[in-house]
Amino acid sequence: MRSLWSQWPKIRKLLADKNLILLLDYDGTLAPIVAHPSQARLPSPTRAALTKLACSPRVALGIVSGRELRELKRLVRLNNICYVGSHGLEWALPGEGSRLRATVGRSRPLQKLTRHLRRILHGLPNVRIERKFLSVAVHYRGASLYHARAARMQVTQLARQYAHQFKLLEGKKVFEFLPAGSNSKGTAVQALVARLRRRPFPVVVYFGDDSTDESVFACLSKNDFGIFVGRPHLSRARFYLRSPGEVCKFLQRVCKIVA
Repeated sequence: MRSLWSQWPKIRKLLADKNLILLLDYDGTLAPIVAHPSQARLPSPTRAALTKLACSPRVALGIVSGRELRELKRLVRLNNICYVGSHGLEWALPGEGSRLRATVGRSRPLQKLTRHLRRILHGLPNVRIERKFLSVAVHYRGASLYHARAARMQVTQLARQYAHQFKLLEGKKVFEFLPAGSNSKGTAVQALVARLRRRPFPVVVYFGDDSTDESVFACLSKNDFGIFVGRPHLSRARFYLRSPGEVCKFLQRVCKIVA
C-alpha cells in the first residue's frame, strides 16, 4: 500500500479522461473520529467539495456507512447522491427512494439481544449500547483498557450464543450485531456499482478507514482504486491517505479535474 500522493501525477492523468463512481465511508473518512458518534460533523470544505462533485455529470457519488440510513442522510444532507446505510442493509438511490434489505427491525430476537447486552454490560464506564432499527452496536471509545477488555469478553461470548441469528462485526472501538446472513459493505458496493455501471462510469474510487471497509477493497477490480484513510497498515487497499483532511484535499483536486 503506497501513499496516494506519491502516485498523484499518474492517478491525475488517469482520472482526467474517465468518469467516476466515487464512494466514501463517513466516520473517519469524511468526518473526523470524535468521542461520541452524534458529534461527527462534515467539515465545511469537505461539504463544499462533495456538493460540487454531486453536480458533476462525470461523477456518481455515494456514501457507504454503518450508520443508519436516516441518520446518514441527516448528517450529509446532499441530494442526487447514493446512500448505503447499516453496512448495506439500507439503500437510498436518486429517483428511487429508500428501501430495506432486511426485515428483522423490531423482531423479538433483536429486542432480546439488546436486553441481554444491557444486562451484561451494565456498570462498565464509557461502554454504550446503541439500538438501531436493524442492528445493535456496542461502543467503547473512551473506555479504559480494562473495561474495554471486559466488554470484548462479554460481547464475544454472547455472540456465540446468538450465532444462528446474528453475526458480530468489529470496527474501530465498536462491535455490532447484524442479522445472520446479511451482506457486507463489499457485497453492497458490488451491487451498487453494477447498477451505476449501466451508465458510463468505468472507474470506481472507494475511501474507507476501518476493518469493515476491507470487504470493499477486496472486491474492487485492478482498474479501480481502494484508498485506506489512516496510518498505513496491512490492507487490501492500493493506496492510503492519512486523514479526513487529506481526503478533502483529494476531493478538491478531483473537482478541478472533472470541472
